[in-house]
Amino acid sequence: MAVQESNVRSIERALNILDCFSREKPALSLVEISRMLDMSPSTVSRMVGTMESMGYLQRNEESLLYSLGYKLPNLGAIYLSSVSVREAAKPHMVALRNQFNESVGLFVVEKMYRVCVEFVPSTQPIHRVMSIGTRMELTNGATGRVLLAYQDPDFARQVLLVHPSGVTFDQLEKIREQGYATSHNENPINHGLRSVAVPVFNANREIEAAIFICGPDNRIDEKRMEEMIAMAKEEAWKVSKKLGY
Repeated sequence: MAVQESNVRSIERALNILDCFSREKPALSLVEISRMLDMSPSTVSRMVGTMESMGYLQRNEESLLYSLGYKLPNLGAIYLSSVSVREAAKPHMVALRNQFNESVGLFVVEKMYRVCVEFVPSTQPIHRVMSIGTRMELTNGATGRVLLAYQDPDFARQVLLVHPSGVTFDQLEKIREQGYATSHNENPINHGLRSVAVPVFNANREIEAAIFICGPDNRIDEKRMEEMIAMAKEEAWKVSKKLGY
């Protein structure tokens, strides 16, 4: 039992060492790692040496600083190849639905349109209904504008020419600046709806999808909308992290 506990502790320490590295701090010295984890330098040196020999860390021979090793990108690639945006987003969509009890959906870009690939309906009697596979224009609605805002400018310009709707590049820039888009009463078929949509990014730092929350405007006042925007952005960020962003 003591040996097993010691092995578990060693694994925890090794993972904690990996967590010390970040985009802001991609290279660290033994002293820095020791201070960050409140571990003795001798223990850190021993563990880092083992991790280096196994390819999880690498050392610059000139600066003597350590950085992440070649094994980690390989493991990351395996993970990313096994997870889809639907799988990554679904639990966070459910969390948003449970918090606000409004319908939550996920759209991706397909050619010059957007397609719904996942949908979690509200449990309230009156709610937004949408079928998976529904195709809509990129220039309409909060979700379409979010997806369009992060596309290549040439592609966005082509979409605006093919599907003119009054959307401007200034509006798309504002969406990028604030990180979300909203809509109200834009759908003549489903009048009286309010929506908020937020982007989901992938490992290439490109937009992968957009998550939206939608419900009747008599249930979504300005305060409610602000709460929905804040949580939607938070959950979308978690999905983006799962996708390697």
